[in-house]
Amino acid sequence: MKILIKNSQFLMKPIILNLIVLAVCCLLPKAGKAQSDEKVKTFQLGFTASPTFGWLSDSEPAAFKSKGLRTGFTYGVLGDFAFSNNYYFSTGLGVTTINANTEFPASSSNTDVVYKMQYLQVPLTLKLKSNDIENKKFYGQFGLDANVKIGAKATIGGQSSDIAKEVNVFRLGLIIGGGAEWKVAQNVSLLTGLSYNNGFTDVFDGDVKSKNSYVSLNLGVFF
Repeated sequence: MKILIKNSQFLMKPIILNLIVLAVCCLLPKAGKAQSDEKVKTFQLGFTASPTFGWLSDSEPAAFKSKGLRTGFTYGVLGDFAFSNNYYFSTGLGVTTINANTEFPASSSNTDVVYKMQYLQVPLTLKLKSNDIENKKFYGQFGLDANVKIGAKATIGGQSSDIAKEVNVFRLGLIIGGGAEWKVAQNVSLLTGLSYNNGFTDVFDGDVKSKNSYVSLNLGVFF
């Protein structure tokens, strides 16, 4: 079982790297076109600082149980690159913390454990935007989320320990969400939205299988 997990990690690495390279190749021509034509705004750049509410799915075999949501945080740079007036390739570069509450029911004291996992995040999504409606646009978003582990910790009884070696380096997720962009000035728009990030790769490097997911209250500003 452990050999299969190691092999899946090995196969996942070139897939994620290829996705990131593809995203960069798509962005460079778009950015060049936008700079050469100031009248048509073909891209938006901005920043995000958004709270997340994460959890771990129950493990298999049963080592622990999920015990509700745990607040985390995401911050970074956003980029929307237009194919047309309503269709955009949306990406970015951010740091995401996915936290989770768990308990070990096999323990006589029902020990609670808080996991804190931090990733470097590159979303690769399609965003559909409506036309302007009284200085606002509504949008829907769908795509992949590629992550590379930065660090991981587990807290038991107030004592924190580093578990980075026990957590897989790569994480892939599926993003689905929606919201609105509010134009507040000539070149400034505020972003508000809600998204669901469903992890579909194993979190832990070993026989225990579990996935981490979260809901994000998306907040940002585009320039």
